[in-house]
Amino acid sequence: MKKLLLIGAALALGACSSQDDTSEHMQQAINDASRFNQVCLPYALDVQHRADNESKAHSLLGAPEIKLLKRQPDGKRANPEAIRQMDKLVHAGLYEEQKEEKGEASEQGEAPRYLVYRLTEQGKEKIRLGHHGALLCVGTAKVEKINYFTEPTAHRGYTVSQVSYTAKIVPEKWAKSLLKDDDALKAFNHSVERSATLVKTNNGWRDIRELH
Repeated sequence: MKKLLLIGAALALGACSSQDDTSEHMQQAINDASRFNQVCLPYALDVQHRADNESKAHSLLGAPEIKLLKRQPDGKRANPEAIRQMDKLVHAGLYEEQKEEKGEASEQGEAPRYLVYRLTEQGKEKIRLGHHGALLCVGTAKVEKINYFTEPTAHRGYTVSQVSYTAKIVPEKWAKSLLKDDDALKAFNHSVERSATLVKTNNGWRDIRELH
């Protein structure tokens, strides 16, 4: 009888260990697919001044090149807030400042001057263009714990499992300096519930989105 109890206890410990190992590997798989776990928020430049006939496309966040009017016709500084925003985006490595450019001269003979910025490779990764404007990816959801996962089953030639997990948003170093919305900032202090579909491969568990 005692021998049977010992065998039962050993089997139970083995099952728990296997469960823990699977959870750990699943957590690693979800974190490795970080490009699919970006947290992106609407973000726009506060452009207040434009030259006559200037296209709004010149100042759309996510555009390959952004041009901001430097001076108003009366000589006062133009677009101070948008320029501050761009300075932070440059500091974050999302845009690079280029040489100033002159626009076409007006009827009064004045040629407007523009500050010019070019999108970087990092900027292409962190700024996404949508139907309603640009989304700035300000952080990544990292797994804190696996809540549960379904029994791995065969589906269309794959072994898959549905995973529920708790994640914490890890902000980019520059994110808080760019965000003014208190609600957006509060999101960094709260855990969120998420789900993922994982596939068993010859190299362990992988997020199914990595296979497409």
